[in-house]
Amino acid sequence: MNLRHEPLSASRLPSSRLERARAVSVALIAMLWLLCPALIAASHAQAPPARPAAGAKAADPKAVDPAAETDPIQGVTDPVIGSVDGHLIYLSDLGRASATLPENLRGLPFDALYPVLLDRMIDHQSLVMMARRRGLEENPQVKREIKAATERILEAAWLGIEASPKVTEQAIQARYNRQFANRPATEEVRARHILVGTEQEANKVIADLQKGADFATVARLVSKDPDGQKGGDLGFFRREQVWPSFADLAFSLQPGQVGGRAIRNEFGWHVVKVEERRLVAPPGFSEIKEALRQELIGQAVQQAVDQARAQMVIRRFNLDGTELETLAKPGQVAPTSR
Repeated sequence: MNLRHEPLSASRLPSSRLERARAVSVALIAMLWLLCPALIAASHAQAPPARPAAGAKAADPKAVDPAAETDPIQGVTDPVIGSVDGHLIYLSDLGRASATLPENLRGLPFDALYPVLLDRMIDHQSLVMMARRRGLEENPQVKREIKAATERILEAAWLGIEASPKVTEQAIQARYNRQFANRPATEEVRARHILVGTEQEANKVIADLQKGADFATVARLVSKDPDGQKGGDLGFFRREQVWPSFADLAFSLQPGQVGGRAIRNEFGWHVVKVEERRLVAPPGFSEIKEALRQELIGQAVQQAVDQARAQMVIRRFNLDGTELETLAKPGQVAPTSR
């Protein structure tokens, strides 16, 4: 049993199986977005230089831009650095290839990586072109995988446009200022507890402890809670992290004291001992920055998902084909089941 009672907002405390599933879905979407940083950056960048249409006969790469012939890096935003049977390879294409390299190679200087990456892109394009010549684009399974990959990329790109601007250094700092800056130190206690089924059992435990019995030993012998195997140790917690009656008792005791009465909740009767008390200063910005960034990402993704869903007519079906419910856009009449 978990005694902790973290204060949660409504968005973090789903009230139904459907809402819990939605929360998991949004978390997965956020993870996808985090795994696509290039897409996020691309959503704010200028459009890349125009490229020849797929299948079109390409000109000699050296003729594309005079600067590419003398110095393919300087003077050209995205120079041509190779070609495979007429398909041009651009400098920007190497970014995708770099993600396929072993991690121990990614830290090498660009001059050392350049020929490796270029050969990787040449290999890649050679295989892609062979697959197209074989007609694999028309293979049903390949089509499904291409469609799924396209949809994942579009999903991440939309989140890059809608969510990324909300996760800024200023937004992280503002959240830190609201939640932690200039807050006083918070009191925490480290407590143990023993859970038994009846008040009579709890009173006997208290009597044994008053006679000198060791709390941790008694907890291992009689406590019904899994924490009993750890001597009932709950570690440090703040007042708001446990249910109110437990907090009132624990925070009224000094280190070494056992509560003179047991308290009851739906799980049974609890005997409490406080081991330590301490004051904990609010975390520094650098300590909590990444956690705050993750919170902002989750919030921004949730808002983007909610906004998208609000513009759709959504229908759900049971496995037997019967309709679960229909969610219509505001101002629309939901379609009926066929």
